[in-house]
Amino acid sequence: MLSKHHPLADQELTLDDYLTFPHAIIAISDGVKSLIDEALRGYSQRKMVLRAYHLEAALAIVDKMPLIITVPADLAYLVAEKHNLVIKSLPFEFKPFDYSLIWHPRCEHSASQIWLRNLLQEECGKLIDKRIHDMGLL
Repeated sequence: MLSKHHPLADQELTLDDYLTFPHAIIAISDGVKSLIDEALRGYSQRKMVLRAYHLEAALAIVDKMPLIITVPADLAYLVAEKHNLVIKSLPFEFKPFDYSLIWHPRCEHSASQIWLRNLLQEECGKLIDKRIHDMGLL
C-alpha cells in the first residue's frame, strides 16, 4: 500500500520501483517480512526507513510520506480506505499463506473460548467474502 499522494499512486508498481522506494514495516510483522525477503532473494534489499510498533501509527505516516508498506491483502483491504491509501499488487511472485488460530488444549471445551473462536472465524469469513465480492471474483 502507499499514499494516494505517492509518486507511484497512479502507476503500475514495478519490481524496480518496489526495491527503490523506501519502505515502512510494522514491528510485529517480522514473519511477513521474512516471507517477502525470501521471495526477493537474489534482488537488492528494500530500503527500510520506518519500523513502527503499531499499525495505526505506520499507516498514518505512510499517508504523509512517500513510503511503501507491505501487509497481508486482507489487512490492506480492511484499512486502505480509512487511511487514504492505494492498494498495489506485488510486482513479484508471492505465494499466499494461511492464517491459523491456535489455543491451549485445556481451552478446547471452554465456552468462552469456543465463542471467541467462532466469532473470529465468522468475522474473518465476512472480510474475505467482502474482498472477493469487491474484487469481482464471484
